Amino acid sequence: MRIMRDQHILLLGLKSYLVKCAGRFDCEFGGMDLKKLVGKPFGTKIKLGKEQFTVVQPTVVDFMFKLAKRAPQVILPKDASTILAVTGVDKDATVVDAGTGSGFLSMFLANYVGKVYTYEKRKEFYRHASKNIKNSGLKNIFPKFADISKGIKEKNVDLIVLDLEGPEKIIKLAEKALKPGGWLTVYCLHVEEVQAVCKELSKRSFGEPKILESIQRSWQIHVGKRTWTRPRSLMIGHTGFLVFARKF
Repeated sequence: MRIMRDQHILLLGLKSYLVKCAGRFDCEFGGMDLKKLVGKPFGTKIKLGKEQFTVVQPTVVDFMFKLAKRAPQVILPKDASTILAVTGVDKDATVVDAGTGSGFLSMFLANYVGKVYTYEKRKEFYRHASKNIKNSGLKNIFPKFADISKGIKEKNVDLIVLDLEGPEKIIKLAEKALKPGGWLTVYCLHVEEVQAVCKELSKRSFGEPKILESIQRSWQIHVGKRTWTRPRSLMIGHTGFLVFARKF
């Protein structure tokens, strides 16, 4: 793990808190001086009030959702993990991500691949994401304050992910930057955008696109004298569409 050496997760069932080993921490269960965590191994048990917490090592997802500041919309782990599963990129892969937004996708991918170069043309988002990336502790992300429509400097790229307005306009540039066998992934909010992307892909050296929609629904279970299970939410978790195409 390459992230947040000085931070810990206090874990109790579904409750968890991301803390640093300094200052004081208080929650609804009680409080403690966090200096007491210094030198303690992960797996240590601590008492907060009447409850016993376990100290565990945080993951990049813990950081993303508990500490990093988000823009209004980010690619969620269910879609980010689908990108990894479909493309099969590995620890040596070079990835280009555009636009950066809050840096969430870049941080998620950087935990699994070799290098991530991320393009963002909006200054406020670039600054915001750069701060998140620096705080994450990940050293293999390279933020670029640049408009990707002006050109992709990286060559022989394993994966390019586009999450921006008018992605079909970038496909020609992506084709040149990708290595043979490399993947292009486009995150689309609307079916009409999917259509525009697929139309442009048909003009280029890409195989037949794969279009996926990842839907998740959380469930809850009550265990007692009478055990019952039901959806935690009746809402189906649609976020967007993922278009995958491989360069030949």
